[in-house]
Amino acid sequence: MDIIKILGNVFLEKIFPNGLVDPVFIGQIGFDVDGRISLNIHTKQKPSIETEKWGVWGKNYNVIVIKLNGICKDSAIIKNWKKAEYAPLSIGNNGETLIISQMGQDWNIELECIALIFNGCSTYIEC
Repeated sequence: MDIIKILGNVFLEKIFPNGLVDPVFIGQIGFDVDGRISLNIHTKQKPSIETEKWGVWGKNYNVIVIKLNGICKDSAIIKNWKKAEYAPLSIGNNGETLIISQMGQDWNIELECIALIFNGCSTYIEC
């Protein structure tokens, strides 16, 4: 299951028609009152189409940050956050909630979200 397909966002489906197939990095997680969450997912996956606003892949940018907002349940596990890195993102469905998880050798992240919506993208160049 792919987060882009779950969100059903036309723009994301255009730039990643096969979904996010490369490992991603959950770069930022923000928790707010009433269960609100912001989540930034960084990907080094080249988009299928160029976006004039961003410039040229590999020259002006090589990372895309997908910004999401939503509602998270009280269940969140974040272990050894400082060791997190690019890794496959797993998305499961637990009834009416999405279980978003990512893990590495000695770290893991698991979020249970009721809803996630696409808020935009930004780009940067990583050396």
